This record gives sequence, C-alpha cells and structure tokens, in this order.
Amino acid sequence: MNRFYTRLFRRRIFLLALGISILFLAAGNKAVSAAEQAYLIKVNRACNTITVYEKDKKGAYTVPVKAMLCSVGTGNLTITGTFQTKAKYRWKLLMGDVYGQYATRIVKGILFHSVYYYENNNPASLSVKQYNKLGTAASHGCIRVNVADAKWIYDNCPIGTTVVVYDDKKNPGPLGKPKALKITAANGWDPTDPDPKNPYLAKAPEIKGAKDLTVVQGKKLNLLSGITAVSATGSNITKQVKVKGKVDVNTPGKYEITYTVKDTLGMATDKTILVTVEESDAPVEFAGIRDRVVKDEALITRELALDGVEAYQDGKKLDQSKLKVIIEKLEEGNYFLTYQVLRKDKILAEEHADVVVDTTAPVFLNVPELDLASGEVPSADSVLSGVTVVDNYSEDGAVILEADIAGGENNDCRITVKATDEAGNTATADVVIHYH
Repeated sequence: MNRFYTRLFRRRIFLLALGISILFLAAGNKAVSAAEQAYLIKVNRACNTITVYEKDKKGAYTVPVKAMLCSVGTGNLTITGTFQTKAKYRWKLLMGDVYGQYATRIVKGILFHSVYYYENNNPASLSVKQYNKLGTAASHGCIRVNVADAKWIYDNCPIGTTVVVYDDKKNPGPLGKPKALKITAANGWDPTDPDPKNPYLAKAPEIKGAKDLTVVQGKKLNLLSGITAVSATGSNITKQVKVKGKVDVNTPGKYEITYTVKDTLGMATDKTILVTVEESDAPVEFAGIRDRVVKDEALITRELALDGVEAYQDGKKLDQSKLKVIIEKLEEGNYFLTYQVLRKDKILAEEHADVVVDTTAPVFLNVPELDLASGEVPSADSVLSGVTVVDNYSEDGAVILEADIAGGENNDCRITVKATDEAGNTATADVVIHYH
C-alpha cells in the first residue's frame, strides 16, 4: 500500500512539474497586441537589410533605431508580406540537419535566426562560409543574421511583433546597409556572439607601425604615416585609427601621442609613442635686405623696410608675421635698420641695412656736343654714349640716364638728357647740336 501511494505521489509531482513547464512555455510564446509592440521590423529582401523602427509621438512606427545585415532566401524563397512572429527557440533544428541560435518564427518555415551551426548547442561549430555571405541571398527562405542581431530580436521583440518583408533595390533603408564583417575559419565562432567563451571577446584589434619618433625641428611630420590597424577578425581597419595629442615641430621637446582604434565588434585598443623634436642649428637666411637711398625721411617706414624681405631656415620660409624691423636714426639723414626673426629653436636671428636720405641731384661731368648732318635725327644711345655723371650716394650704374629728342627734320633737333639717382633726384642738361 505504501508503494502505491509513493508511486501516486511521484506521478502527481511529475504532472505538476510538466504543467508548470507548459505554462512557462506558453507564457514565453504569448503574443502581444499591436498596441503593446515596441518595434516594427522591416526586411528589405532586395538589399538583404533589416531596419527596426520604434514609435513616434503619434504612435506610428517611423523612427528607425537599428539596421541589420541579413541573408534572405535565394530565388525569392523568402516571401514578401506582413506577418506577426509566432514563436521563439533558443536553439532550433534547421533544414539540412544544422542549427540556429536565437530563432524567431515569422511565418510557416521562415524564421529569423543566426547563421547556422553544424552541431546543436555548440557555438564553436559555425559555418564560416555562410557567415561570410551575410548581405547576400543565401538561405532556403529563413532570414539569417549574426548572433548579436538574432539575440536582439529574440530579447526585444515579443511574439506578435509585426514583420514586413518587401523589395526596394534602390534604398536599403533609412539607416543604410551595414558593412559585412568577414571572418576566417580560425575558431568557428560568430564574432558577435556574447557567449563568455567566445575567443573573439578576448582579442583586441592590433595597431601596427606605432613607434617612438625623433624629428628635426621644423620638419613636416605625418603622424599616420606607416600606421595600420587590423581587427580581431583580421579586417583592415586602418581608416578607423584616431590620433590623440599634438606635436609642435617648431618647438623642441618631447610629445606623447596616443593611437586608438575600435573595430565593429566594439573592441578597442590604444598605443602611445613618444615624439622627440630636436633643435635645428641651421642658420637663418634673409632675402631682400639691402642698403637703400630715399629722397624723403617720411618714406622710411616699416612697410618700406620689409618690402620684399623674407627669412628662410632649412630651406623653408619662416612665418612672415614674425619678421620684425627696428628703425634707428643715427644722425640727420642716416638710419640703421635691424631685421629680426625667431629661429625654430627660438633663438633670435638678425641682419642689418643702412638707409640714407638724399636730396641732392646727380651732377653731369660731361655732355658731348653733337655734329649732325642736315635733317639727321640721332638715336638715344648715340646721344648718351658720351655722357658722364656723378652722384653723392648712388653707385656707378645706379643713376638712370634718359634722352629726350624732339624735332630734327628741319635742322631744329632739340635734345635734353636727364639723370635720375636712386633716391629719385633728377638733373637735366641740354645737348649742343651743330649741323653741317
């Protein structure tokens, strides 16, 4: 009798546990009403892109919040239309004796699920070949996504969530089509799988080529030259490298530069280098500085002094705004100019020039008389060939000679020679002409 009651008790316990399990399963797959749906899922079959929308202030699903890359069925095996999700499965047996994670049934045999695995409950048995097809039509009708996206739908979109499958070749969706993540067959895991055993979670991207640098002051420096980066999955992510810190190549010293990069899995790494800027001992070379002669003291200005003046170091032009000139009056009519500019090592470089005020015109020493044939008109060169002149400041050759020739055909030629010195002072003389 005791055995009978014992068996009866155990059976009741089993039935109770079974009932509770069924209730939990039913609760887990309970459909929500349209008003309770947080999201609307749209699948662009033509672009293999999913866009998830949430409600706007008016209750319409117009706000895009998430885009996913997917693989729909080949040959239109994924049907278009509007559906409500029916059930969820943590691991699901799929066509071909393969398995998917985080599956959500859309309609009939069409589900959202991860790229398939060869072994049940083994996240290290992923089909890498099929994973690398994400973004293209590849399935028997189901809609494949990576594990992270499959889990997001599984966790955030309850049974009854509306799914719209449509075609639009020109527009993948308001958030665009996510970039495909390619992997190798190194470990058989989906890189986005949040499973703590996922080896990708322990592998950070790698920055290559970052090493301490020494540059000479004033030299150009490209901090990204030679820098590359590779993601945990082996993809080139060099364009995602960012540089933190600045180097003033004109100021000697040591500067810390940090490179950072973050891959599509959210994994980040950084590397810090030291850049040393060494002093340059190259001299400063000035161009355009010369002694000057002016006619009026009022002309001796900073603008005149700096006109055409430049400074170079290491063959490179220094900042013109940092070029200074000091104008010092020594005595009446004499000025001393000091040009200054900071070298790249902050040492002051100088050059000098003199400016003289000259108000005295040149003096003719010889203006030859001319013998001309009747009706002859001489050339300017022949007139000036014998003219000599001196000036108190302008050097030989600095005085400009000109000849003004008028008339001549009626033996009335009139010739005036003019001499202009560097300051602009002028003197004139008439040439005596004899006709024969």
